[in-house]
Amino acid sequence: GVVAVCGRARQGKSYVLNRLLGRSSGFTVGPTVRPCTKGLWLWSVPVESADGTHLVLLDSEGIDAYDQTAQYSTQIFAMAVLMSSTFVYNQMGGIDEAALDRLALVTELCKHVRVRSGAVASEEELGAFAPDLVWLLRDFYLDLEDEGRAITTKDYLERALAVLPGQGQAAEAKNEIRRSITALFPRRNCVALVRPCADEKTLRRLDEAPAHALRPEFLAGVEALTESVLRDAKPKMVDGCVLTGPALAALAEAYVGAINDGAVPAIATAWQGVAEGECRKAADGALRAYEEHYTGSDPQPEEA
Repeated sequence: GVVAVCGRARQGKSYVLNRLLGRSSGFTVGPTVRPCTKGLWLWSVPVESADGTHLVLLDSEGIDAYDQTAQYSTQIFAMAVLMSSTFVYNQMGGIDEAALDRLALVTELCKHVRVRSGAVASEEELGAFAPDLVWLLRDFYLDLEDEGRAITTKDYLERALAVLPGQGQAAEAKNEIRRSITALFPRRNCVALVRPCADEKTLRRLDEAPAHALRPEFLAGVEALTESVLRDAKPKMVDGCVLTGPALAALAEAYVGAINDGAVPAIATAWQGVAEGECRKAADGALRAYEEHYTGSDPQPEEA
């Protein structure tokens, strides 16, 4: 499986990944305004999930860094979605219109990804290949109540994504974002973490902060988040097939190659190329095993 963390720059994505690694350092966490992560980074050693699945952790560059173009942000977002089986969207604060507007690039995803070559895909078609979404709210301070009744973070997410009443261009633009998110991520959940502490100097060096300097509610929330991600993360699958490490690498290479060539990556086309490559390697391995068993023979390809 692949767990990707994506979101705005300088909001603690790398910190979350280090917690999933079970260590205080690994992915770079910096105290300055300059983003630490460029492009996409994979941790080289897989983490084992609760059911024994090996998980690869993926860190992404902030999708709205000051030195990015809108197209580059969408490409980073698209690659993180395409490669992951669990997609953690990291965000500060609650889910309001401004937060949803920042995810407007989801509506652009269909222009940058195809299911089949040459055919424009709908969000529903892409949703069949999309990862599970975990919307992570950082420094969350609101009471989870609605009309005097307690609600869950999942309820809060679904209410925020509900289509708004009204007509007109402004209402339609807001609802387009909501429809795109719900269609692209049919499997979704929400987790909220309180602010780690009040001291700004500690916040700038959160990866180095001792446990006693952080709020118990924050530590408990991080532990619960880690447990749920490691428990619920699924293997990365394409067309019903579980990806191996070499297949995942080949798929990433196919996607990046298409983007760098100015093309739109097509999931089915890329997967077909990967599957054919894996079949060729299996056939070559079978032929070598046959030749080693029957030493001295020179079998024809048809005989093998």
